[in-house]
Amino acid sequence: MVKVLLVENNQRDCLVVSRALENGCENPVTIISANSCATAVRELETNPDIECVFLDYRLPDGDGLSLIQQVRQQFNKLPLVVLTGQDDHQMAVDLMKAGAIDYLSKDNISPENLSQSLYRAIRVYRAEKEAEAANSRLRESEERYRLVLEGSNEGIWDWNLQSQVVYCNDRFLRMIGLSSSAKEIDKQQFYEQIHPDDRAQVESKIEDCVHGKTSQLEVEFRVHHSSGEDRYCIARGKAQTNRWGQPYRLAGVLIDITERKRNEVRTRFLAEASQLLSSSLDYRTTLENLARLAVPQLADWCAIDVVDSENGYETSPKLRRIAVAHVNPHKANLVWQLQAYLNVKNGTPHCSAAVVRSRRPESCFYVTAAQTYHMAVDQQHLRLLEELNCRSYICVPLTVGNKILGTLLFATSESAKYYNQADLSLAEDLAQRAALAIENARLYKEAQEATHNLRTTFRILQEQEQQLRTLQQLTNLLNQRLSNLPELLKVMAQATYKTIGQAQVCLISLYNSRQEIMLTVAAGEQTENLDLQEVFSLEDGVLQAVFTTGSPQLYHNPQPSDQLPKVIYGVAIESAQSGRLGILAVGNWGNQSPENTHFEFNQEDRNLLKAVGEQAAIAIENARLIKSLEEGEERLEQQNKMLAQQNQELERQQRQIKLQNIKLLEAARLKSQFIATMSHELRTPMNAIIGFSQLLLKQGKDNLKPQQTQMLERILSNGKTLLTLINDILDLSKMEAGRLELRLERCNLKTVVSNTIEELRSLAEEKQIALAFTSQMKNPLIYNDSNRLRQIIVNLLSNAIKFTDQGTVTVTVSEAGEDWVKITVLDTGIGMTQEQQNQIFEAFRQVDQTLTRKHAGTGLGLAITDSLVALMGGKIVVKSELYQGSRFQIKLPRYVKQKESESSYLETQNNSTQLY
Repeated sequence: MVKVLLVENNQRDCLVVSRALENGCENPVTIISANSCATAVRELETNPDIECVFLDYRLPDGDGLSLIQQVRQQFNKLPLVVLTGQDDHQMAVDLMKAGAIDYLSKDNISPENLSQSLYRAIRVYRAEKEAEAANSRLRESEERYRLVLEGSNEGIWDWNLQSQVVYCNDRFLRMIGLSSSAKEIDKQQFYEQIHPDDRAQVESKIEDCVHGKTSQLEVEFRVHHSSGEDRYCIARGKAQTNRWGQPYRLAGVLIDITERKRNEVRTRFLAEASQLLSSSLDYRTTLENLARLAVPQLADWCAIDVVDSENGYETSPKLRRIAVAHVNPHKANLVWQLQAYLNVKNGTPHCSAAVVRSRRPESCFYVTAAQTYHMAVDQQHLRLLEELNCRSYICVPLTVGNKILGTLLFATSESAKYYNQADLSLAEDLAQRAALAIENARLYKEAQEATHNLRTTFRILQEQEQQLRTLQQLTNLLNQRLSNLPELLKVMAQATYKTIGQAQVCLISLYNSRQEIMLTVAAGEQTENLDLQEVFSLEDGVLQAVFTTGSPQLYHNPQPSDQLPKVIYGVAIESAQSGRLGILAVGNWGNQSPENTHFEFNQEDRNLLKAVGEQAAIAIENARLIKSLEEGEERLEQQNKMLAQQNQELERQQRQIKLQNIKLLEAARLKSQFIATMSHELRTPMNAIIGFSQLLLKQGKDNLKPQQTQMLERILSNGKTLLTLINDILDLSKMEAGRLELRLERCNLKTVVSNTIEELRSLAEEKQIALAFTSQMKNPLIYNDSNRLRQIIVNLLSNAIKFTDQGTVTVTVSEAGEDWVKITVLDTGIGMTQEQQNQIFEAFRQVDQTLTRKHAGTGLGLAITDSLVALMGGKIVVKSELYQGSRFQIKLPRYVKQKESESSYLETQNNSTQLY
């Protein structure tokens, strides 16, 4: 089955070709018809199984050449056969160059030649598709194999036993510590990277595999890496033999097991350390055992410092060395001597002190002589550090939560080992376990002390529980009556004297901002004759010191009286927001125990009264706030009513503004219509004036006097100027009304620009200015309005000549990609400031706005130019410097479409003017 697309707009020719194809082909043919270029492209997009296209040269929306170019862009390999009624050999050549594989005349169409052309095209098309698919599969396979090799996390090696050259990937080279630039190494170079103690074993294993003693190669060894550390690896491989059974290559993989080995050692070390740390609750003994365990497994020497508990855990606590260990017992005393520099305040702090302050680990994997000198506080300190010969060190904090307990310092010297990030992680893990052991020991000791304190506290809590329950009940009562202040104070007084067992009366007084008594309340026994003024007066009251100082006061009445209790205890009612509000007091008349002449409230009653005073302050403040909120809500309601009235007034004003805007728009439309009408009316008499002036100058040239000739020329010149002004105003009114349209056609941009330059060359010659034109276009054909293009160039070029007194005006046309063209006008004139550049595209705007300006003009040329460029879907850019000239560059699409130009113009009119 063959599917063919037939592009033909003539029904008769379409029927003839279809029958010829069906009669000439042995296999079934499915024919899809299309009558235009656009329909043909849609059919190709929706039918990907079309294998050949027969197309007519003459089509309603283009020709065969353009369709071939379009199809070739989307369907590169699809065979195209052109059918035409014209016998034009040059056309055939152009079509074949564009991508057609055959060219048939309609006069010579027959089933035989159509079928031959079809089968020939299909054979080539199918062969190319199969070849392309095969090449694609091959590339995918090669890429997949390459990615597997390069992306593998294992080292891959291939040993040529004849040349003794080892090929390896980048991962293999990194694992053994060689540069990745060398893809091949020799056998000796490989053996030199192996640890001397493991080299003989590796050579023996390789020899056994090569000579067939073992079927597989698997050997574990250490590699001396270029970083200075020994890395553990496993090599696995297999020997390849030729047809005579002789080995010729050995290939396999190399796996880095360094982390696994290190993790095994770390796990054993941490397990042993955990067991040691949990063996005793005496943290000093535990840390001494830990120091001996760390040397030499983790360090050549170590020191453990703890925060001195006598100074607490302050910002800069003092350290005390508690444990030391060294592989050389004679040098352990040197580590103890370093303790003198732990808490040095001047100069650089010791690493342990720095870790305690920052609470972060500190390490130096490679300690140099310069660093040792920098760490030393004095010569004695430097001597100790040099004798210890520290090559690498790690110092980690002992922390539990946010509390710092001390530090662990590990260092290497005799073993020449250097720490790395993994060792730092191990030290941090060990420090966490040690810190937990120290904290557990401390917590055990504190737990014993806390048990005794807890029993005492529990007894006190039981005694206070009843008071707290009573206080909660009082708080609930206060919260039920927050809005009525007198009622609130009355309930408070009644609840207070009933809650405090020894109280027979409760008194409350509130003061205003002038420190005058505002409200008093009394509750309890014998309150009828009670003189509250004598109690609460701030001038001579017995409790005046409570309000003035804020401190509680206990008053004893020396004389028995019905107006004043025998004992009164008062506290201040004080708010953090409003300050001191009043006094809360309880009293006892002394009639319950006549024998007690000095009755006093105990400490528990006093504390309870203080708590009641605090609650009273909160309740009073809340009552005042609620009253303020209620008043605020009333004011807010009034304001809302006023805002509603204002909103109604604003809505009325908005409706008036909308009506005024409609009237303004109508006035603008009428203005544009009036300008357009008047421009048309003025052009008729102006054309007559110009015509008659030209006729008089032509016919009466010999009969007129020089003065008359000069007058007629002036009339002609002024008439042309007025006609240009009228045309500009007419164009401007059309643009404002949105009625300016482009007359699009295919034109030659180079010809349009060069002809316009020749028309204006006389203006440049009058000012003795050089006028140059340069074309950098390979394809000058564009689709645009040539008259409007000429108008744009005339406006830019006349401005450039007008504002250039000497020098050169240069016009350049060039291409900006396949779909855009550029026109550049460059002059050496007076130039512009940045402010002038921001204004030149406005209508009636000129560089010089004064009445005595040197250069004449209406200021419409650049405004019309900017609008025309926007109408064409392009943009204009200006760059200028004062007295250095100006450069105007226009960028336009090569193929302007009417809809695009209209939408771009409307968008320009709707938006504010922009300077690119």
